[in-house]
Amino acid sequence: MVVGGCVGTTDRDEFNEIIQERGGGVTADLPVEAVAAVADELGVDDFEMRQMTVSPPNQLAVIEVRDPAIPANLDTYTVRRGSVESVEPVRLSATENLDTTTFLASTVALDRLDEMADVAVGGFDPEGYVTAIVVSGGGETPTIRLSLESPRASGTATFTSAGDLVEVVRS
Repeated sequence: MVVGGCVGTTDRDEFNEIIQERGGGVTADLPVEAVAAVADELGVDDFEMRQMTVSPPNQLAVIEVRDPAIPANLDTYTVRRGSVESVEPVRLSATENLDTTTFLASTVALDRLDEMADVAVGGFDPEGYVTAIVVSGGGETPTIRLSLESPRASGTATFTSAGDLVEVVRS
């Protein structure tokens, strides 16, 4: 008979509490590593993306990437903890213009997300935390939006692609 167990394990509710105390577990590592993994997969130093959604609690990033080899194509890359899990094609309409909706990954200050999370939570609620990050917007003006939660409210913090706060809105 084999008996297994873990000493010192943390249950899911306790784990989520610990993560929330740290702003939802937001670090720049997750999106920066996701971008590096996609670039490595593509064999390029930089690439165009239409949107990036990051879920800190799940250590997951989903990125819509313009194919550098065939710029008319867009693919969704799912990256967990720095490793590409899957690549799926995105069906585009004949009228979609990727030139106006994509931007270079290098133009977004993903390395400043720790700082942005601190600013966002500070302007929202000291008991708040980040539940998701979405980078989107066309051409030269992508924005970074942090979804915020607290025991009493939800909200959104919007930043420029350089990481400068635009606004924090409670909903």
